[in-house]
Amino acid sequence: MTTKRTFRFEAIMRYEIAMLVLVLALSGCANVAPLQSGQRTVEPVPYVIADRFLYDNVPSDVRITLIDETRRYRRFEGSFNPGVDDDEENALVTFEYYQQIDNASAPVILVLPILNGKKYVARPFAKYFAKNGYAAIIVDTKQRDTLAEDLINPEEAIRETVIRHRLMLDWVDSRPELDANRIAIFGASLGGFNALYIAGVDDRVRAVVPALAAADLPYVFVHSKERRVRRSMKTAMQQLDKDRDEMLTYLIEHVETDTLSIAPHMDAANVLMVMARFDWAVPYQKQLELREALGNPEAITLPTGHITAAFYIPYLKKKALNFFDRRLMLPTEEPGSRILEGGDRPLLAESSPSAGKLLNGYY
Repeated sequence: MTTKRTFRFEAIMRYEIAMLVLVLALSGCANVAPLQSGQRTVEPVPYVIADRFLYDNVPSDVRITLIDETRRYRRFEGSFNPGVDDDEENALVTFEYYQQIDNASAPVILVLPILNGKKYVARPFAKYFAKNGYAAIIVDTKQRDTLAEDLINPEEAIRETVIRHRLMLDWVDSRPELDANRIAIFGASLGGFNALYIAGVDDRVRAVVPALAAADLPYVFVHSKERRVRRSMKTAMQQLDKDRDEMLTYLIEHVETDTLSIAPHMDAANVLMVMARFDWAVPYQKQLELREALGNPEAITLPTGHITAAFYIPYLKKKALNFFDRRLMLPTEEPGSRILEGGDRPLLAESSPSAGKLLNGYY
């Protein structure tokens, strides 16, 4: 039996496709804006942010299983126990790993999925990168199942998500066939937000392509028309006994690490943004706000909505690959290039090897 939800989704799709056809008829293609250099000085990451993402554990009991093999790469499924202290369920980090066959020190691209966790968006990018000489890793998200809870405790959710992904980078560090000095991230929608957070606090990431991400997380959550976000928002509002305006105030008070607070600590030259002009899930004006906060990096603006941006996957694969080729061929930055500010405060977590990787050369 067809549900009202299905009808609504199909109506949204019909509307977005109609808008896409109209806009394509008028404009013809995506708009590409170059990096606007010299806009601002990249600020060092302050301790008040860095402290939130320290951790003592390392990936344990990592298991990978060969799934299939092509002429260029082998595809594995893997998992490990993150051991995140505040993760009560202790959910495994699961991932899909595309290992280069003929490259003994391959550069690496993490590919982060959209909110529903399905790989129909992430996998075409991972396969394309793998076909072009990169090791690719799709890191699964569990946020599709925890979003309502995450809205009630947003800062802890951000912390846990970033640490889970940084543990994935620790695993990359441990693999002799991977070049940990050449790591990039591609993420779309939820994956775009996660990509920004990880790249903002971990200097092992040398290039990032966040697609359909934005500034001002509280505003995005409250105003998004994405059905999973709306459903989770409704659940969170009921549990907190708040209306929409009160929920916005609550999120403003409880989101300490917003994309706006991360953006000033990122080099715009290492960022390629992908935006959608008619996005109903991640408001376009907030995408523009993020670009400005990042220092106006190179950006692609699609004449689409959130869902219909998928029509541009073939185009975006090539653009992202070209950007990663350009950024990862550059010499590695000198250690300590983003040393934390903090006066005479002592170095952090002396007993934690992984904590020192928050910024390369930090300890």
